[in-house]
Amino acid sequence: MMGTGITPPLSELWHEFYARGNPSNMWRNFTENPTLVQLEHRVLAMTTFFVLSVMWWRGRGLQLPQGSRVALHAMYALATLQVALGVTTLVNGVPIANASAHQANSVLLLASALRLYHTLRPLARI
Repeated sequence: MMGTGITPPLSELWHEFYARGNPSNMWRNFTENPTLVQLEHRVLAMTTFFVLSVMWWRGRGLQLPQGSRVALHAMYALATLQVALGVTTLVNGVPIANASAHQANSVLLLASALRLYHTLRPLARI
């Protein structure tokens, strides 16, 4: 939840303060407004987790090499941990330890995704 609903009030998302006095600079809200940046982060996180979940679910049934299978499961486990760390970080009021663990896990998640990419070899054309 953000405030009293799923998304924050529109007045918090689009605020003239971040346009710096110029109405044509309202685009700055996307990068400088903390409320909108947090919403963008959540949408990106949910989308990424959904895509990785589908990828993991479909990958379980494929005949993958052992290294790719391990990397696939590791990536999904780290993605699940990333979501859990993100939620716990916000629920507990953003303690430094949780926020640091969330950042560190993001590096591990990226590394596992790269590992999966590099272990997959091109499949023969049918």
